[in-house]
This record gives sequence, structure tokens and C-alpha cells, in this order.
Amino acid sequence: MASLASKNNNNPSKCKKRDSSTDTEDLQTTEVEVSMLRSINNKLDLLMELHKQMKEMQVSLNFAYEKIDKLESENKSLNAMVDLLTKKTDTLAKENKKINETVLDIQSRSMRDNLIFSGIPENPTSDDPEALLKDFMISKLKLPPDTVDNITFHHVHRLGGPKSKRPRPIIAKLEHYKHNNLIKSKARELKGSNFGINDQFP
Repeated sequence: MASLASKNNNNPSKCKKRDSSTDTEDLQTTEVEVSMLRSINNKLDLLMELHKQMKEMQVSLNFAYEKIDKLESENKSLNAMVDLLTKKTDTLAKENKKINETVLDIQSRSMRDNLIFSGIPENPTSDDPEALLKDFMISKLKLPPDTVDNITFHHVHRLGGPKSKRPRPIIAKLEHYKHNNLIKSKARELKGSNFGINDQFP
């Protein structure tokens, strides 16, 4: 036994080899652990960054949801206003239609006794539409002068301003509707001529 112990004690190189091998293994283990820690730290940093980004995204989403809710509320208000305006527009359109119909009726009534005489030449020096019209009734419509003398007017005038060589029409508003019918009954006398008689319409 003493000789074996003496043998082992007398072989220090073997002990040194074992110590060196153990140190290398320990160093490698430490490096692996450090690498793992670094990897874990990197992953933790990444998770922290992702968590931060998710929180920021959540804030952005909450803001977007608030904006959407606000827009939906504003859209409802706008739709209500549009509906109200549409109803008011429809009401105004109906009222306007009634007014137009009333105006048209008034115009039709006011023009009921109006006749338009076309083709009667103008007198450039002294154009008296009523005198010209009475001469026209005698000469062209073949009405007796005493009948023409009894025909009275509210007003007689040329239509519009002089624009061409063609004579402007004469509008006459008769005081009595029976005279209106009498004159129109004589319109057949104008057949084949450049003269004409027509009712005035709005």
C-alpha cells in the first residue's frame, strides 16, 4: 500500500492533467450558461419591446375606436339633418308647385280676353296700335265700322321692341269677352294672308 501511494504521489503530471481538464469543462459550462443568459436577456428585451409596442397599438386602437364612435354619432346627426332638409325641400316643392299653379291660373284668367294680332304693319312716325287695329278689323276682318266703334279695350300695345323688319305683334285686351269671340269668328277672312289672330297663353 505504501508503495502504491508513493507511486501516485510520485506522478504529479497525471493530477495536473485532471485539474486542467476539469477547468476546461467548467469554463465551457460557464460560457454556455452566459450564452443562454444572453439569449434569455435578448428574448426578454424583445418581449419588453413587443409589450411596449402592443400597449402603443392598444392606445392607438382606443383612440381610433373613439374617433369611430364620434364619427358614427356625427353621421347620425348629419343623416337626421339630411332627412329634415329633405322633408322641408319636399314641402317647399309642393308649396312652390301650388304657387306656380295659382300664378298660372291667374295669368290664364288675366289673358283670357287677350288676342294677339300678327302681321299688321308698323307706322315708323306715329304708331297707334289701337287705331291700326280698328282699321284692320274693318279692312281685313270685314267688320262694320259701327260694330268696331263699339269694341273697347283695356289696353292695346306692340309686343317687345323693334328687332327686325317684320312688324311686331299687337296684343289687345278686350273689355268684353263677346267681342273676343266676334273677332275670332272673323279670322277665316285672313286665310291665305300674312295676318293672324291667336289667343294669348301664359
